[in-house]
Formats: sequence, structure tokens, C-alpha cells
Amino acid sequence: MYAIVGYVDQVTESKILGLWKEMRDKDITDYPYQREGHRPHLTFSSFTEPEPDLLHEIERLSTQAKAVPLRFRLFGSFMKSDSFLLLPDSNNELTELHRKVLALQSAPSLYTPGIWIPHITIANHLNPDQQSAVQQLAQQRLEPFSGSLIKLAFIQITEHAVIELKVNFL
Repeated sequence: MYAIVGYVDQVTESKILGLWKEMRDKDITDYPYQREGHRPHLTFSSFTEPEPDLLHEIERLSTQAKAVPLRFRLFGSFMKSDSFLLLPDSNNELTELHRKVLALQSAPSLYTPGIWIPHITIANHLNPDQQSAVQQLAQQRLEPFSGSLIKLAFIQITEHAVIELKVNFL
């Protein structure tokens, strides 16, 4: 599987990595460490096979785009889901970047406008006890904060790794 994702600034990434480390150290879940190279990210699009000019188009889009401000005040889960998410407030810059990313490919995406809910997955495949423990930890450790989406990346996801095929600063 392949995806186009956005990476956050170093301060925001450090907050999330700290939460991931504490989840592992407290034996809540090691989800973030199950694939080498896994980083906190917002997924804009995913697909099974990339289109031929996609790398070039991502690079072109990255030179035209700029960093996107993010404000985080909400965490939780999708209904009937075993995941725990950090959700940025919606804003025009993020919505517009998502629209431009989707325009780079002709294949349909799960992340279509109007359905896409931007989020960073904190943990996945959680049982109810783990879900509760992650939520409690997040409530203890996180205050509302601001950050930025600063990179656009094209990644490949395998069983054991996340491989960055192209990363561009915005």
C-alpha cells in the first residue's frame, strides 16, 4: 500500500512521540513501534499502486504549497473503532491542500472531500482496556496546542516498515 501523508513540525512530533513512548513503557500498546519508520502523520490519500508521474507531481505541489497551521483541541475515536486519534481543527488551508493532493491521482480514495476527517492516529487495534488507558494518558499529558504541517511525503507501507519514497518541505 502507498499513501500521501503530511508530517508535522518537530515540537508537535515530539509531543506525539512522547505519548507513544509512554504507552509502550506502561505496557498499554506498542502499536506505533510495530512498523519501522512509522511517524506521526496526517493521511491525505492511500492507494494500492502509484500513478507514473506521482512523485514529480508531489514535488511540484510541495514547491507551490506552504506550511499549514494546525490547532489541536480534540482527541477520541471513530464510532465502532479500535483506534485513538488526535484531531486538528478544520481550516481552509488544510482542506485546500487535501483537495490538491487528491487532484494528483485519478484513482478513487477513501479520503474524499466531505468524508475525510483529518487526524493523527495515536494508537490502533486497541481492546477496550487499552482504549481507556490511552484516553486517560492523553487527558493527563495533552493540553490544547498549535503546530504546523511542514512536509508532504509519499510513503510505502509494508508489513514491517513505512518507507519514505519522497519527502518535501512545504
